[in-house]
Amino acid sequence: MDDDAIDYYFDDISSFYAELDDVLRYPCTEAHDVERMTTRYIRFLERFQEEFLQTSAELAHVTYKLVDSNVFLEHSTTILSHILEKHALHAEEQNQQNKQSDPLIAYSLLIYVGREDPRWMKFVVSEARRNKQNRLFQKIVAEVAALPSHRSMAVAVQLAFEMCKVAKLRSRDFDAISPTFLHYLLDLVESLRGDADEAFNYDVIRLVLVFNEQFMMSARPNHVLQVLSSRIGTSNTFSANLIFMLNRSEDVIVKLLILKLLYGIFTTRELYEYFYTNDLYVCVDIMLREVCDLGEEHECETLRDAYLRVLRPLLVNTQLRHTPYKQTEIHRTLCNLITPCSYRAVQPNTQKLVQRILEEWWEKICEQPVAPLLGVDVRGLVHGGAAVALSRASSPLPPAAVMQPSSSSSSSSSSSSLSPATASQHSSSSHENHNTTGDSPSKQEQKLDMDHRNIVCAGAS
Repeated sequence: MDDDAIDYYFDDISSFYAELDDVLRYPCTEAHDVERMTTRYIRFLERFQEEFLQTSAELAHVTYKLVDSNVFLEHSTTILSHILEKHALHAEEQNQQNKQSDPLIAYSLLIYVGREDPRWMKFVVSEARRNKQNRLFQKIVAEVAALPSHRSMAVAVQLAFEMCKVAKLRSRDFDAISPTFLHYLLDLVESLRGDADEAFNYDVIRLVLVFNEQFMMSARPNHVLQVLSSRIGTSNTFSANLIFMLNRSEDVIVKLLILKLLYGIFTTRELYEYFYTNDLYVCVDIMLREVCDLGEEHECETLRDAYLRVLRPLLVNTQLRHTPYKQTEIHRTLCNLITPCSYRAVQPNTQKLVQRILEEWWEKICEQPVAPLLGVDVRGLVHGGAAVALSRASSPLPPAAVMQPSSSSSSSSSSSSLSPATASQHSSSSHENHNTTGDSPSKQEQKLDMDHRNIVCAGAS
């Protein structure tokens, strides 16, 4: 009997979960039995989503019920293929019936299954591919603006992000990421400014970030940077939230994606002044904190080097070239990173990155000697592998007038603790339109800087 024809009355959510357990105990001996059970489970969730599935935690719970069941253990690929083909990719059938179905439940199941084990998400992507394109990704891009609620849109955006995170897009998939679609996403971010729940805003930003990563791994022009170049001064919520996410996120992959976009912005001449000056101050504060606080594990070294890669063009190409900020602290931190000590080894790659910042920023822009703050010969340390102690008397600190930030920046560092909207409002009054003269990096320099460019999708097919 069709479950839709049965009247169910649940005293509480526990009785609802008990009924779900009964559905998962449906006897399955053949593939069609598994598919029938999967459809019954999804229809049951769709029927009662308004009563019992209003939060992400509740959706995750019913997904993990499915993942932990014996039937999923024995028939995971059959279940995932059925969810994909009959519940996530069913646009043609729905169009023929002249009705639109909300894919929230099917998409949510795929999201949380993929987060539980990325191999399952890779399987979903491989099953979704036909004719050198990801059918599910194409469907999401085409329908996201027409979905019935922000909640459904958020789930669709999250699923697109998860797919892009584990696998490279194919040629036809890139065609879907048009400038028009990117403008739509950025306009959506701006329209959500001031919403009490900013989770959807961050979901959209994460999708833009992973699109930038996909373009970086391809030979195509980067539409993300091109679109941002045309929106200077009109994407203030996006830029403020980008810095806010870098400051607050605990997800290493998200941090790396943000840093890669920042690198692209700070090395693209048209985008040198994309951020307000106060946002750049906050960015410097974050980087100083992170490069000091990160541990010695490989993941931490990768993240620290990513911060250093972004710090160089941030100091050399942006308004900070003309508006000094925390120069003494930056110099001291950089020297500490390459000064040998008993409890920490100095990594060769970190040495090269620090030396490049010191030579291009401290020596050429600040017009200060490269080495002397800590009594260490930086050039000798990097090139010869040994520190050469210098006399502190012969290497005094740079003049205080050169080292101190401008008076307008004296209170700006506190903006790192503000909310994105407040920080943007606070910073908008100090945007300075300087004509920066830093040159864009050569192809050889970009190759050196981005030698970790495939961190997110490494090994993806």
